[in-house]
Amino acid sequence: MLSMTTLSPIEQAVLRALSDACYGSLGAHVPKEAVAKRLQPNLKGEAKKQLKKLRAKGYCIEHPTGGNTTWQLTPAGLAESKNFL
Repeated sequence: MLSMTTLSPIEQAVLRALSDACYGSLGAHVPKEAVAKRLQPNLKGEAKKQLKKLRAKGYCIEHPTGGNTTWQLTPAGLAESKNFL
């Protein structure tokens, strides 16, 4: 299993924001805007880039939908987000 030591501080913040936006559910899908609004103002522009990095590391899944892309936690992402709650 991956460890928080493999994540940069901004990746940790985005993972926490995604977990918060999904209310800790593995079934919830949220747009990047829902994640960005939970970040500090100076980090909001980094949300999409960091979500893609987290996807590459196996912490979240990207779901293309009709008009927007939504993001979902994986079990590994949920476990890591619970480590700092």
